[in-house]
Amino acid sequence: MLDEASLKQKVESTGVLDPNKKVVTYCGSGIAATWNALVLNKLGKKDVTIYDGSMTEWATDPSLPLETGESTK
Repeated sequence: MLDEASLKQKVESTGVLDPNKKVVTYCGSGIAATWNALVLNKLGKKDVTIYDGSMTEWATDPSLPLETGESTK
């Protein structure tokens, strides 16, 4: 794991460390999301939630929004 200063430098520009924002981490099955939540917690972010079902669960529910295809960036 990178040292705390390096980690903070990598994520600070995303806004996830804003104390007024709640962060929900997710991935394919929840394993990487747990790691991300741990890193954010180490950086002082206390309002972090892991979406246990992650994308595997979300993508199987047709009533939930999901964008697919090529990135427009």
